[in-house]
Amino acid sequence: MSFLYRFLSLISCLIGFNICHAGEIKVQILTVDNKPLSEAVVWLTANQDKNTKKQAVMDQIRKTFVPYILPVQVGTTVDFPNSDSINHHVYSFSPAKRFELKLTPSKNTTHTVLFDKAGIVTLGCNIHDWMLGYIVVLESAYFAQTDKMGIARIAEPEGGAKEVQIWHPQINDDPTQLVQKVNAKNLNFKLTKALKPDLRRNMNGFD
Repeated sequence: MSFLYRFLSLISCLIGFNICHAGEIKVQILTVDNKPLSEAVVWLTANQDKNTKKQAVMDQIRKTFVPYILPVQVGTTVDFPNSDSINHHVYSFSPAKRFELKLTPSKNTTHTVLFDKAGIVTLGCNIHDWMLGYIVVLESAYFAQTDKMGIARIAEPEGGAKEVQIWHPQINDDPTQLVQKVNAKNLNFKLTKALKPDLRRNMNGFD
């Protein structure tokens, strides 16, 4: 990326009174009542994608999947350790990946699963029915999750990006409203429908 391009990008951000870093795209998601939505997955469809498959981890801590939502690129191997002192029986019936793992409380044993197909993988536990987690398997290597301010920052692809897309289990909007053309460095999604209930909270209190 040339110095001139970086300079012009910085000037553009300053003129628009936006906090912007050269070489990144910032996306903010607000709910229908103007509250930031955290933990949402945001990804770019790049003109020239790349392969950055890495090892990822989905742990079990205090009878909870940690992290709650884990975005990975297709071809990533995910470790499933069990940091609890009890057994877990993790499973998924999702079309993108079907599997089950019987996890014993051991610091020296880790099960791994290869996620080789794009899609949303919903996780559960046969022993603890309230446990719920998601692995979002993406073709793109350019993705991030929103913070407490509902903002995700993604490194700008060298060849540019065509579209940006978002996902969160509570989003209730039509899927066509969750995709935008990338025509600026600062993009915003304003949801038009109330969020679905957070099933994690509804299941609290079960043993």
